[in-house]
Amino acid sequence: MLPEPFPVVREFIRDRDPAFFGRYRLWFQQVAPWHDDYRALIPVRPGATAELDAVIAALPEQNWPLQRINRDEHAWGWSLDRGEPGQDLLSLEQLSDVCYIDARNLHWALDRLAVFLVDARLFVRSTGDGDDRWLDEYTLAEGCAEVRRWRCPEPGWPGVFAVYEALARDRPDDRQLRRFVAFAHRERAAARGTTHRAAREHLARAAALEDMP
Repeated sequence: MLPEPFPVVREFIRDRDPAFFGRYRLWFQQVAPWHDDYRALIPVRPGATAELDAVIAALPEQNWPLQRINRDEHAWGWSLDRGEPGQDLLSLEQLSDVCYIDARNLHWALDRLAVFLVDARLFVRSTGDGDDRWLDEYTLAEGCAEVRRWRCPEPGWPGVFAVYEALARDRPDDRQLRRFVAFAHRERAAARGTTHRAAREHLARAAALEDMP
């Protein structure tokens, strides 16, 4: 598979290019340092919370799908069941019904924040309201955020899983990705209900991925 071109911008842009700007319902799926569905929780590096908060506060006005939270202060209602007590996290989650945002600006913001965060991997897509055939893969490492855009062969979750499976085939040594794809299959099975045929197929595929060396 080859990713689609994704322009790197050096400042907040307002041109509303329809290839990247839209009325989105963003859905995050986290690959590392742990798995999560519908959101991503990225630990803040020790001692970097104040600087992270300052950069977030200085971002241009926008309905950003991100905020800094703390496990002790925000545990109630957030299902914060992993990590260390008192840990600060960057939460990537769309809390509003829809989000008008340019994907290039989201990448620009995460690249500015990455230096304060531990290494992480995640996917983000839109689940409706406009173009929902794109799937952006983020890798945060060494203080930078890299993004690759993949085009789903069909809309909805079938297209997303087609990309996940293709990436797992293309990267046979990426055990972290393979474990994530198995996790994603199990999450979709749970959403469909264990008696549904599609759910059973998801569970079978998850088991096969987990059995791979």
